[in-house]
Amino acid sequence: MDEQLLDRILKCERLPSFPAIAARVIEMCGDESVSMRELGEVLSHDTAISTKILRTINSSFYGLRHRVTTVERATTMLGINTVKMLALGFSLVPQLKGLGGEDFDPTIIWKRSLFAAVGAHTIAREVKFDHSEEAFIAGLLQDLGVIVLLQTLRADYVAIIEQAVDAHGKLKTLEQQELDIDHTQVGKALAEEWKLPPILVSAISGHEDPDQAVPEYQQLVRSVALGAKAADCFLSPQEQREGRVKNYIRYASQWFDLNHEQAGAYLGSIEEGTRELGKLFEIESQSEQNAGDLMIMANEQLVDVSMKAAQEAVDLEEKNQQLSKQAHIDPLTSTLNRGGLDKTLADCFEESGQNGTPMAVIFFDVDKFKPVNDTYGHHIGDRILQLVAASMQECLVPGGFVGRYGGDEFTMVLPGVDGQRASGIAEKVRQHVERVMVESDAGDKLSVTVSVGLASYNGTHAPSFKPDQLIVAADRAMYAAKAAGGNRVYQLPPIDQPQQKAG
Repeated sequence: MDEQLLDRILKCERLPSFPAIAARVIEMCGDESVSMRELGEVLSHDTAISTKILRTINSSFYGLRHRVTTVERATTMLGINTVKMLALGFSLVPQLKGLGGEDFDPTIIWKRSLFAAVGAHTIAREVKFDHSEEAFIAGLLQDLGVIVLLQTLRADYVAIIEQAVDAHGKLKTLEQQELDIDHTQVGKALAEEWKLPPILVSAISGHEDPDQAVPEYQQLVRSVALGAKAADCFLSPQEQREGRVKNYIRYASQWFDLNHEQAGAYLGSIEEGTRELGKLFEIESQSEQNAGDLMIMANEQLVDVSMKAAQEAVDLEEKNQQLSKQAHIDPLTSTLNRGGLDKTLADCFEESGQNGTPMAVIFFDVDKFKPVNDTYGHHIGDRILQLVAASMQECLVPGGFVGRYGGDEFTMVLPGVDGQRASGIAEKVRQHVERVMVESDAGDKLSVTVSVGLASYNGTHAPSFKPDQLIVAADRAMYAAKAAGGNRVYQLPPIDQPQQKAG
């Protein structure tokens, strides 16, 4: 930060002095023994301020049931803090409003500040934040540094502010690039010199980056920052408005856990409050966009977000299912891998046991696969495995599963199929594979055969019987077929529940 420039700014003769009435109010409110009557008497000496305080308290902004006629009564009803903040606002704003007018009309700055102030107050009040009055004054004074820079640097600063007139969020970056100082630093320095309450100093210095504010004041600074984002919704050009509404809603959710409906509804309160207080602070409050249209825009975004969220949920579910499926699929043959096969077998086995329905497992092993693989290469071996898997899939009955058990071994799980029917399916696969011919790189025609083992059971088994025992039985039958010369089906007798011993 350019300390010399900051010192020159603060010593500029064109800057107004801190209002005596504001200093007195701050001093009195810092005294715990001060009475509401004493504060009321001091404010009553300034007719303009006391009149505006009473008009504000009796406005719809506060919605009091009974009309208040004295500042002392207002202090009693709303508390010293509320009256103190209003007094600060009504004494400071007139001092600052005339600044910067020679080279740049600051009306847009004050209009944005008023919308932001009402927005900060509305949000703080609705989320039951204790410092809603401080939020209002902090919102009103958040761009104190901008006004000061306009007054002290004149044309040099006008060139900067005009670049960011429709993109206030870029202002701080532009200031740092051109001046090595920004409006939050200038505003903080002047607020401290004026001995404003620390809570206001924190909001003035931190409203551009509220997440970095000290924890004690972070909620207040966030309400001021969100109020400013609400102001941008009302004051931005048409082509930027949708993005500003989306930005406002996003931070309303992030900082205060407000949903679309709540955030949209607050825009109506902000517009009404700004119109009411604009008259009292003598600040133009007309917006480029009315709250009704902004609420419609917010609702449209809610529909878009809801539809997008629903579609994302569907897409995520489909992706998860696909990933889950891929995790159990053998990439070479597109059949179940060992993990998927084990799970499928266990599920089918349990269902068969519960329902008392038959089940069969068929084991397939490619005959003389290793010599073919070693002689002609793994790519030919892979092609053979793919064709065997395809033959099994073509012969599969509805409800059945095919998996690669490992290497050149495949398994077919057939829930609801008894041994006799399974034998026919096994033979059909054997014959189908026997007709497969694979051509090597050298043009050799290679025939393919499989040895097949079959085991089945009728759905009634002892408690100790496990599904992998069915696999072991089918595997043993397959080795018997291979030992007999291969290219054949060998079937074990159906596995049934063992006979119980007589009493």
